[in-house]
This record gives sequence, C-alpha cells and structure tokens, in this order.
Amino acid sequence: MRFVLILLLSLLPSSLLAANRLALVIGNDDYSDVPVLEKAGADARAVGEKLRGLGFDTVEAIDQDRRGMNRRISEFTSKLQPGDTAFVFYAGHGVEIDGENYLLPTDIVAPSSGESDFVKSESIALSDLLDRVRQTGARTAIAVIDACRDNPFETVQGRSIGGTRGLGRITAPQGTFVIFSAGAGQMALDRLHDGDEAQNSVFTRALLPRLSKPGLELRALVSDLRLEVRDLASTVQHRQVPAYYDELLGKFYFTPAAAAAPVADALPSAAPEASDDMRADLALARSVGTVTALDSFLERYEDRAEDYSYTVALQLRQSLAQTDTAPASRQAETVEVAAAPVVADQRNVMRDTQVALNALGCSAGGADGVAGPRTKRAFSAYLRDSGSNLGADDLGTAHALEELQGHSGTICKVAVAPKPAPTLKTTTLSMAGTWSYKATCALVVKVTGQIRYTKAGGNKYNGKLTDSLGQKANTVIFLNENQLSGTDYFPGITVTWRGRLAPDGNSFTANGSTGCAVYAWRVG
Repeated sequence: MRFVLILLLSLLPSSLLAANRLALVIGNDDYSDVPVLEKAGADARAVGEKLRGLGFDTVEAIDQDRRGMNRRISEFTSKLQPGDTAFVFYAGHGVEIDGENYLLPTDIVAPSSGESDFVKSESIALSDLLDRVRQTGARTAIAVIDACRDNPFETVQGRSIGGTRGLGRITAPQGTFVIFSAGAGQMALDRLHDGDEAQNSVFTRALLPRLSKPGLELRALVSDLRLEVRDLASTVQHRQVPAYYDELLGKFYFTPAAAAAPVADALPSAAPEASDDMRADLALARSVGTVTALDSFLERYEDRAEDYSYTVALQLRQSLAQTDTAPASRQAETVEVAAAPVVADQRNVMRDTQVALNALGCSAGGADGVAGPRTKRAFSAYLRDSGSNLGADDLGTAHALEELQGHSGTICKVAVAPKPAPTLKTTTLSMAGTWSYKATCALVVKVTGQIRYTKAGGNKYNGKLTDSLGQKANTVIFLNENQLSGTDYFPGITVTWRGRLAPDGNSFTANGSTGCAVYAWRVG
C-alpha cells in the first residue's frame, strides 16, 4: 500500500482516511464603484455545478464584498486537511500593483489617482490566498483566475493604479498549479462580439467540458484549453492565450479514467508517476510536520537512502527530534494545537527584531511582526554596518534577535553617497565569478555550496552549482540592473528563483520555488 495511505491512516482522524476534494468558487459582477461585469457570476455558478458533479465539496460565493470574500475563504480553508485537494476559481475584477495581483471585492471604492496602498488594503492578494491554502497541508492546490480584464482603476488624467490590463506573472508555491484566463498584460474576453449570446466567458466555455473528460491530465487539459481560447479570440482579431504556472508534484485528473485502479479511486486528487512518488510523499510528511510522519517516510524509502529527498527528510527528522519532547503516541493529537503557538511565537520574534533594529538606528518601521521590504532593508543595513556573521536568511530567528539585543547605541549609518546612475548599474554590475552560498529551507534545513557563473551574452549568465548534499546543477540567470531571476536544473527537479544583487555587486539574496531563502557572497 502506498506511503500516503499508511501515513494518513496512522496519523490523521478517521474523517481524513481518504483525500477529500474541496473547491472555492467566487464570481463578482455587481461592483458598486467600478465597472460592473456580465458573466463572472454565471461562470462561477457553472464551474461550481460542474465540480459538485465531480465529487467536490464546494463553497460558492457570488457578488461578495471584502468581508464576505474573507468569510468564504475562511470557511473553505477550515475544511481543508493535510492530503486534500484544493481548487479555487475566481471570476471578477483583478489588478496588478507592484508585482502583486489583487482580487477585487464588489465594495471596492475607486480611489483618487495613485492611491495604490488603499487598493491593496481593501482587496485580496492572490499570493495571500494561495498561502492560506498551502498552510492547511493540502497536497494539491489548483487555482483558476479569470480576472484578466481592463484595469478598473485606469484614469484618463493623472496616474493610474496598476497595469493597463490583465494580471502579472507569479511564482506559484510548491504543490500548486495556477491558471490565468489570459497571459500577462492581456485582456480576457467576456464575449466574442455583440451578437455572442453564450452564457459564459470565452475562457470558461472552453474550460467546462474538459473538466469532465475521463483520463485528461491537467497539463494536457491546459494545453488544449490554451489553443481553443487563442483560436476563438483570433476570430475577432484579439490576442488571448491563457497562462499557467506549474509547481505541482505529479499528475492530476479532474475525472480519472474509467479503468483506474482502486488505489487511484481512493486518491482521485493526484496520481503521481513512480518517479514523483517520493517527492510528493515528502511534501505530505512535511505538511504533517511530526517525527512520526517523517519516520514513516524514511521507513518507506529506506532502499533509496541515496536520494536527495531521503537526505532532506533525514535532516528534517533530526531537526524536529531536537525540539520535540512530547510522547510519540500523542503526536497526532497535538499537531493542530501546536501549530498556532509556533506561528504566534515567530511573529513575536519578528516584532522584537523590528524594535531592536529601530533602537540601533536601522529604521525598520512599525513593529508589526511582518518581514516586509523595509524590515529586510533595515536588517541588511545592520549586517553591512555591524560586521555581523549573520546572513540575510537569519532575519526573524531567535539567535539573530539575541545578537541585535546585545548591541546598544547607533549601529546603522546614514548613507551620504548618492545612488549610482542607472547607466552605471547596467554596465558595472556583473555576476561573473565564483560565489559561496547558504540556503535555509523548510524546518530550518541548511544547505551550503558554491556556484561559478560565466557571462553568456547580454544580461544572461550560465553557471555550475554544487551543494553540501552532494547535488550538482546547471543554472541560468538573468541580471536586470540589480534584479536577478534564475533557474537551477537539478537531476529530477527544476527550481526557479528571484533575488536582488547588493549595490556593490558582491552579495545577493534570493527566494526559490522550493521555499528556500538564499544568501550568497562573492569569493572569486
């Protein structure tokens, strides 16, 4: 019997013996202060009806204000349990601001020109919604977002809020598959022309029949969907090609093939290939987060002890064992109770860190317990001016707070030199050379290593990476001013990441699609 079934049987309540499939379906048409829509509600109802027929427990929300959307999201996430499949469908207005995508409730007020912070506070950030789903331990998360319409805040005069139209590119969390009804910067069509009497948008009418097609794997579904939407839009000289962001482990079928084996019927939400089983089961063991869960994983895969996933699981197990004092027999009872204090304690540590940074003249802003851009800049200033041996990834840890509280007086210096001209950034900064790095991943697993980058032309660099776990990877990065984007090609897994190069070009920080925070420094 597969590891996932053993794990769920031994650790979770009887109500979770089979992975459940749950859906949140939101459709907003009736906006009070921005242009109303015509088909978002109908799209949501049609998708909800289809999913219920496929066995999804569905939370449906039509024309919801901000409070209503948050309530429905909370209702949905409260039902999700580790190992479940989560599906989210949103149709309505959306806008991209400063690289983040926001879903707009019906009571959103059109602000004065340029008041983007107001829009952020009154909307639902897509990344926050995906994080709330991921924190439930759901094994598979799929989000379909049809919010790629004209920007409702675009102004004729003054500064518009957000991009002209559509949503921006995203980095999907691990275990998540996100589909946008149109590509970045494109507008999604509600109808093809004035005589188009279809009840649903161009995107949704192409999506619906594919959900119930037996044996159609998600990636094949999306491939067909993109072609049909593109071809439909081209009939009216419009360009619309749905975009997708794939960080899903294994395969997924809305409707499994009729000849599926009994085990596949027990787990309809995901059907990983053999090569993906180990990584998918490791993700589940992580989400349960107990020594018992990791022991089950290690026992299951003891014949593959040389595998990278096995090494990671062993380190996770050792880290948990050092702090876990509760009897093993009580672990399953305490998982949910223990989760909240840990999060609260982390937030308190961050608040105290912000207070300490402010006391040292590093200007972290308000002590809200959130590691935002200002707090990260303050910690970087402390590292720069104190000579500390800490790295950027130590922000928010207890040992970093202890070091900060051990100082007094003013540490951070006010910069007096002017910022380099933009032309200097593009001509003087370079990634060529040898770099050492350390990465902090889930449950404080730490990995160190070295990278050698060579210039490949323009702003592109190729590299070779080795790490302390014996892994090797080819890597490709792009440097735009001081912004970094890269892809690491490990055997069996591809990792994407984004980062920022320090002004002096001798260090950078980055965050990857596997959840690791990286600090690197030039050594040659």
